[in-house]
Amino acid sequence: MDFCMNMNTKANRRKLVRALFTVPRQRLDLLPFYARLVATLHPCMSDLAEDLCAMLKGDFRFHVRKKDQINIETKNKTVRFIGELTKFKMFMKNDSLHCLKMLLSDFSHHHIEMACTLLETTGRFLFRSPESHLRTSVLLEQMMRKKQAMHLDARYVTMVENAYYYCNPPPVEKTVRKKRPPLQEYIRKLLYKDLSKVTTEKVLRQMRKLAWQDPEVKEYVINCMINIWNVKYNSIHCVANLLAGLVPYQEDVGIHVVDGVLEDIRLGMEVNQPKFNQRRISSVKFLGELYNYRMVESAVIFRILYSFITFGVSTDGSATPLDPPEHLFRIRLVCTLLDTCGQYFDRGSSKRKLDCFLVYFQRYIWWKKTLAVWTKDHPFPIDVDYMISDILELLRPKMKFCSSTEDALKQVQELEREFLIKLGTRLLVDFLGGNNPFTIFVVDNNNDNDN
Repeated sequence: MDFCMNMNTKANRRKLVRALFTVPRQRLDLLPFYARLVATLHPCMSDLAEDLCAMLKGDFRFHVRKKDQINIETKNKTVRFIGELTKFKMFMKNDSLHCLKMLLSDFSHHHIEMACTLLETTGRFLFRSPESHLRTSVLLEQMMRKKQAMHLDARYVTMVENAYYYCNPPPVEKTVRKKRPPLQEYIRKLLYKDLSKVTTEKVLRQMRKLAWQDPEVKEYVINCMINIWNVKYNSIHCVANLLAGLVPYQEDVGIHVVDGVLEDIRLGMEVNQPKFNQRRISSVKFLGELYNYRMVESAVIFRILYSFITFGVSTDGSATPLDPPEHLFRIRLVCTLLDTCGQYFDRGSSKRKLDCFLVYFQRYIWWKKTLAVWTKDHPFPIDVDYMISDILELLRPKMKFCSSTEDALKQVQELEREFLIKLGTRLLVDFLGGNNPFTIFVVDNNNDNDN
């Protein structure tokens, strides 16, 4: 504004044009902003665009006529600047198409790159504009015919095809959206769009107003909650919070949702297809959040954790279709579940159960690491290692982690030995304390004889 009001002289405008024209060839990111600046100043400085376009035309003709194979960055800068000005209607469309025609007349080497750069910058704008559509279509077809007739390098072929399909993308079939009743659309809107940390109470009030006596409505709400992968990942805890607030009024809804989530987790392990990975992650995350809101007990969580490292796993180390050697997704599922609710297993029997599970989990990890599929050229993924170390340090920062397969097996054997000793002691105490079933049977028989 200060330039327009106080410095709007012919000499200053020429200096501004020169500054815009001499933009560094490495700063292509500035060209859209420079073009917007020229378009903004055009109502009060019409000669600014005219002078800049004249300089760009002269520079373009110089590079085309010289036909040298150097300064490709400067050439691309010039044609890209022309394209950006064309989109702001500062550079005439006919002049842009004439530049493209000049490049196609000698379609080789740097001219190919310049033509593709011009099309990638403003080709779609020219193709979609009614007054330039026909001429642009003719030039695009001419470019494709030249590509077919000439034996171009593979890099140039790729550039030409990318530029062509950017301007004129192939037709795509329109996605047919499934039509649902208005009530179902409203339920999906509440759960999948409106639900967030600050709107949970509002959504809960709306959900309570539904016709829960209608079996179809209740079943649809349950299915929407089970299909938790339709919810944003960061909002999964909001669905668990919503369900916890809904259960006091509709108790059977919570039971059906938990059963559906457990069934989906089990189905994911049985099918084991990569396309369901994100779905499985969301279901496991939801299960952990359900535990956080006291919808499931810790026994359910540990049953799922142990199923991840035992279901379909061969004890002799042979490959199985349910858990192939190169598949590490179950480790990610365990880490996701522990990261969601593992911090609450910090006291009492839950703490001891988690300590036991971590021992078996480390054995599973080291068994995976020692498989023949991991070699020096194809090592064990480092991101999985980091994920494991992060979750173990989060849950048990003072715990001694296994450093080898032998160490993991040794810890498992020690744990099982301690369990057998405690189990034997408990059985002996029960036997001596009169809880032996045989002793009870004898006492009962003696009482019968006395009678």
